[in-house]
Amino acid sequence: MALMINLHLILTGFGLGLLISAPVGPVNILCIQRTLARGFWAGFAVGLGAIGADFLISVAAAMGITALSGLINSFETEIQFIGGLILLGFGIKIFLAQPKFLPEMKQSSQIRGHLQAIPQSFLLTITNPGALLGIFAIFGSVSSAVGGFTSYLDSLMILVGLLSGATLWWLGLARLITAFRGKMNEKRLKTINQIAGSVLFVAGFGLAGKSIFF
Repeated sequence: MALMINLHLILTGFGLGLLISAPVGPVNILCIQRTLARGFWAGFAVGLGAIGADFLISVAAAMGITALSGLINSFETEIQFIGGLILLGFGIKIFLAQPKFLPEMKQSSQIRGHLQAIPQSFLLTITNPGALLGIFAIFGSVSSAVGGFTSYLDSLMILVGLLSGATLWWLGLARLITAFRGKMNEKRLKTINQIAGSVLFVAGFGLAGKSIFF
């Protein structure tokens, strides 16, 4: 019986991991752009940063640390402004980047060169107040649906599932986009960079503008 309950919680967490990671946003766009430009490991490194941020907030939500949710609400405007500036910076950097298309095999042997993407995507995720508050709301709904998390073991099972689901999403996305790298050249990659950079810039402008005018 206990095993079935644990499995249910793990599967619930797995679904949460997919639900939190799947919506197309700045980090997903960055993952796609990096995968096309630099290969699978570069894209997955972006995903790892998002996983770390989402997992950190999910731990707080699962453990019932509601004070963090209140803190996010209190400083929502400031967080939005900072997040908007970060997105603006990423958008400009990617738009102006001069792509150098390198084969996947050469890139995959340089995993350490992709590690800088982890703190970058972590920062992008952790400065998105909508996503952060969304995680708290999702956990609140799930907790009510399953009758609450009655022990730390329940919370742990949910978090294990969530980590698995989120990891599967970013692995799958990076692997899927890698399949299209064979059609890439530097001209096409430059176009992709300009599109991705523009989307990130507009998102950042909107986020920063909302924090100032609304």
